[in-house]
Amino acid sequence: MKKKILIGLLFYSTLISIKSFAQETKQEEKVVNKKHQDRPEFDDEEERKGVKFNIVPLPSYDPATKWGVTLLGSITYYPSKGDLVSPPSMSGIGGNYTSNGSYFAGFFNDLYLKEDLWRINNFGMFGRANQIYKLSPDPTNADLPLEQADVALNVTMFNMMVERKIFSRVYAGLGYIYSGRQTVGRNEESDRLLEANGFGDDFINTHGLRYSLTYDSRDNVNYPYKGKFVNVRMDQMLGENSQNIFTADYRQFFTVGHVSNVIAFQGFGRFISKDGTRDFWSTYGRASEILQRGYEAGRRMDRNLVNFQAEYRKETPWLNHKLGFVGSVGIGKVFGSDDESGMSQSFRNAEWLPAVSVGARYRLLPYERMNINVDYACGKDGHMFYFGISEFF
Repeated sequence: MKKKILIGLLFYSTLISIKSFAQETKQEEKVVNKKHQDRPEFDDEEERKGVKFNIVPLPSYDPATKWGVTLLGSITYYPSKGDLVSPPSMSGIGGNYTSNGSYFAGFFNDLYLKEDLWRINNFGMFGRANQIYKLSPDPTNADLPLEQADVALNVTMFNMMVERKIFSRVYAGLGYIYSGRQTVGRNEESDRLLEANGFGDDFINTHGLRYSLTYDSRDNVNYPYKGKFVNVRMDQMLGENSQNIFTADYRQFFTVGHVSNVIAFQGFGRFISKDGTRDFWSTYGRASEILQRGYEAGRRMDRNLVNFQAEYRKETPWLNHKLGFVGSVGIGKVFGSDDESGMSQSFRNAEWLPAVSVGARYRLLPYERMNINVDYACGKDGHMFYFGISEFF
């Protein structure tokens, strides 16, 4: 009898505790909701009607290409009628010109169709980047100090990818890629350094197939509050310059307390087959579409690259909830298998490249969570500014 009474008392106490906890939780939710009751709310059907146009002029800066100006024009739309699931589709064109004579022009198109069943994106650009490479005058002698090569990199690129959802949140994709590039010295000494380090002055045309597998549980593709994005991809380059390039991209997003506080993490790796030509090695500072903040592209390159970033993102009620701030830390390295020339380094011996950055965000498209960003980053070699649209990851 005593045992039954004791069990009954414990059961009753548990129910009271659960009820009390539920009441406290509801009260806390009311406080939070009251605190953020002026946060913008949206009507999905209304927001997805029509087309939104944007023209955005931005400054640009990179130690490699110096200060410049960028002009971006874009349209945002929802092509599948009645679709309240798909992320926003976007198409745009843009151009950039800098004070050291570098220039780029290109277009992009990202389509999300039939309640996010299909994802189709393509991107194309051409341009010329004038920058400084750090190269060895004699790669067979590892004791010699690196010298500066004044280089012009001429680039033409086109990528297209079609992805289809194969089951919940998982996409399989097949694409086509074209890359044409030429690395030339802007003076005789630079030509000599490039030749000594295996760069050819011919315009190299390569094309191939891209295979992709993606898991995506993000609640928003532009500025997630929660979820994961995991992508593994292989580029199979065909023809005379055949080589394989493998990339892995892991991102995770956490809401802390309320959606105004987000912790974001990214781990990224790019790995090229040992027979890959020097022109396609990984360049720390920018590898594929991923930016490594705080480092000038071209100063450090090798076959492989890894980079890790963690970022705190803060939305504020200022400027009608359009102003936000970020702070991030990152670290990574470039490396490759040791070879006879001594140019490559193993993962263990390659130097780590840390960086810290702070930045501000302005919400250009509130419903789509599309931001204009400005960041200031510091790495081992100095500081850099970044301007753009959308997040770095």
